[in-house]
Amino acid sequence: AILNAGIYLPVDAAAEFDPAPYLRSMDVNYNGTVHCLLPAIRQMLTRQSGHVVIVSSVTGYGGLPTSAAYGPTKAALINLAQSIKFDLDPHGIKTSIVCPGFVDTPATETNAFPMPFLVPTDIAAQRIVEGIAAGKFEITFPRRFTFALKFLNMLPYRLYFPIVRRMTGWG
Repeated sequence: AILNAGIYLPVDAAAEFDPAPYLRSMDVNYNGTVHCLLPAIRQMLTRQSGHVVIVSSVTGYGGLPTSAAYGPTKAALINLAQSIKFDLDPHGIKTSIVCPGFVDTPATETNAFPMPFLVPTDIAAQRIVEGIAAGKFEITFPRRFTFALKFLNMLPYRLYFPIVRRMTGWG
């Protein structure tokens, strides 16, 4: 089962005070995934085999500008995949989390911010298929971008925020 529910609703927490984009993002991105995940797991348990693939985002690795509604939902999916892996492994059910960077789609064409290492859709699909076939838990691309984001999140916040601001041109 490949579970890929996602909407991106950009918010500026200093200018917008409506909780709707936060709640809508959680309903679609996280709750939508859970509603599909549980019946799929039930079926896989009867067979004692299967593969759960949850699509998240590199945005789930740490906070980024305009992502206050989106990022937490993707972080929750990463945590969900990590947690269910413990439960599903003993039953012969594999778990994977896909954390792509920016993929060149009609949705990203509307983004009004820099998208480093933009990946064409055919390359993104190839990386996902290869990762699933190899039984990888974490499937992420592009590697340099992912490494940079993971590294930034290991830094003290006094370094993290200025570096991310400089990289994104935000603030």
